[in-house]
Formats: sequence, C-alpha cells, structure tokens
Amino acid sequence: MDKYLNKYIILGHENPDIDSIISGYLLEKLMLSKGFKAEFIIPDKKIDLENIIICNTFGLNITSYQQELPETKGYRYLLVDHHIRKVNGPIVAVIDHHPDKIGLKIPWYQNEISSSTSCIICREHEEYFNKQDIELAILAAMIDTASFNSTKTKKEDITWTKEMCQKYDIDYERLYKAGLCLTDLNNLEEAKLNGLKKYNFNGQLVESSYIQIEDITKISSEIAYIIDSIMKYVKENDLKLFVFIVHDMSRFKTTVYDITSKYYNVRVYESYTSRGNTIMPQTEEDINAKLNLRLK
Repeated sequence: MDKYLNKYIILGHENPDIDSIISGYLLEKLMLSKGFKAEFIIPDKKIDLENIIICNTFGLNITSYQQELPETKGYRYLLVDHHIRKVNGPIVAVIDHHPDKIGLKIPWYQNEISSSTSCIICREHEEYFNKQDIELAILAAMIDTASFNSTKTKKEDITWTKEMCQKYDIDYERLYKAGLCLTDLNNLEEAKLNGLKKYNFNGQLVESSYIQIEDITKISSEIAYIIDSIMKYVKENDLKLFVFIVHDMSRFKTTVYDITSKYYNVRVYESYTSRGNTIMPQTEEDINAKLNLRLK
C-alpha cells in the first residue's frame, strides 16, 4: 500500500536552515493534531552539522525526517519557509515570511512579514504545542533574526517570545545566546558555503552564503581566502554572482561581498541586515537594472 496515499507532504527549502526544519516539524504536528494526514520530509542527503547539533541540543532529532521524496506524481505538497519549488505534484499551501511582489496562485498562500515562519505557524495555535515545541519556535525566530537584532525582526514576535518564556518558564537568555549562532571558521571551505541559497534572477544564476562572527577586523586573512576561493567557485559553477555576507555580531553590522570570477565589490550596512528581506532583493534589482541597460 502507498504510504503517502491521501497524505500531505511538507517540505522546507533545499539546504534547510533551522527555521525551515522547525517550521516543517511544527506544521506536521499542527496538522496531525487537527486530523490531517501529513508528513514532514527532508529530502536533502546532507544537513549542515551545525543545524543538527543545535536541534539535538533542544531535543529535536532532525535526521529522523531525512528520506527520499516519492517518485510517483500527484501527491499534495505544502511548502514552509519558501514558496517556489519543483515537485511531482500540486503545491496546495505555502507558509513563508519572505513576501514577494507578485504572489502565487496557490489554494492556501500565507506569505507575510515575520521574524520566522515558525512564529507564523505557532502563534495563535499555542494550544496544539507543548513547552518544547514553543521553545523550538522561539529558537528558530532567534536564529533567523540574530536574536532579534536583524532588520527583519517583527516587534510583535519579541512581545510574544517574552510572554511565552514567562508562561512556560523558558530560559530566554539561553535562547538569545543560541540565536547569535557564531560560525565555526576552523574549516574555511565549509564556512564559505554556510547557509547556501541559490537564486535565478531573470536567467542569471546567483548564489549566496553567510557567516556570523564576533569581530570582522580580526578575520581579514580568512575573508581574503574565502573571497579567492569563491571566485574559483563562481567560475566552476558558471554563476553570474556570488553574494557572501559577513554579520559582525559585536557591532551588529553587515558587510556584503558581491563576488564574480574576476573581481568583487563591497557593500556595508550599519545594522544587522536581512539577506531575504534586503540584501538579495537589492541584488536582484541591480542585476535587472544592468540587464535593462543592455537591452536599450
């Protein structure tokens, strides 16, 4: 018997981060509690080790969700923390926190500004979750906003977090420290692709990664190595651009390196700046503007 019969398949984005993973876990639990047949699947064969460790520390074994997607067409899919994906069946619902300008024609499409997708799923449905689930939702929001220091932080989520911590006796400071999520730079080849995401801007292939460090002034040699390595990566993968982001967690400033195979440019933001809400939309605008100039 087909184990996916009449079941919804929940997917986070490729190369899943903490919010993508926890959102999938929470939505599966919410749907099962409401009587739906649903299963959260992580089809990625490799999950970032740091994400595995963080989730295990807070009681969630994410490797248990790793399995291949069904090859048969026709299953219904729900996307969390992203809203565009190719799957072997209809996408019937999307829950995301990266609003786009166009929107998609999907039966249930919820894409709104929020500190995390996990917050959207959990808030106003707290009765379906236990203390550990609430803590995981807060963890996802903390990590996605660098402990609410990011420009994409929603004030209502801070209020909700403090209310939940008080109600469930959750250690706010522990979650705050976890949310800063400093990147291990012992292996620079791995660090250069930390949080890798892929984009297609009007036919132009762009990739992006980021690191979070204590003090950017103390890692100049490491950044120089990473930039040189990414230049080779761009050429090998025939990319238009690679956007490498460095979040300085002592100053809460963000430096962006726009890297091609031959050169790089630097953008500096005076606050911790969101990749999804600010940096990549600006990158897309710049690329489209250059394309329009060429067409004139």
